[in-house]
Amino acid sequence: MKNTLLKGLATVVIVIFALTACNSNRKKQITGTWQVVDAKFESKTHIDPELLSYSVTEMKTWKYTFNADSTMNVKQTDRDIPNRWKLNKKGDTITIGFGTGFFDVPSKIEKLTDQELVMKTTLGADTARVTQILYLKKETK
Repeated sequence: MKNTLLKGLATVVIVIFALTACNSNRKKQITGTWQVVDAKFESKTHIDPELLSYSVTEMKTWKYTFNADSTMNVKQTDRDIPNRWKLNKKGDTITIGFGTGFFDVPSKIEKLTDQELVMKTTLGADTARVTQILYLKKETK
């Protein structure tokens, strides 16, 4: 009985450690500067092709810098936007915002490697719902 209890406890500790280590590893992978290399938009309603083309071209100039202390910056063509970021417990969703809830934007991490990050963000409701998919490449020093 004592042996079974110890094995069960050890298993729980190992599982918690593995989950924490995976999330920590994903945070390390995300930390750094990422260049937007492509953007796609999906919507049930029509998106003007000119506006779509302009948006994609503009976004390709953006750089996301994720710092280890959970601060970040989005460098756009004409401005820098400071912010904060965090991963959910599973490490499959990144939320960008100040933690107030209203302006926090969760994005599903579709792909994450040491050099590639794909984030999928859905905003709006019903017919106004638009999904943005950002393809980012990590800058090397």
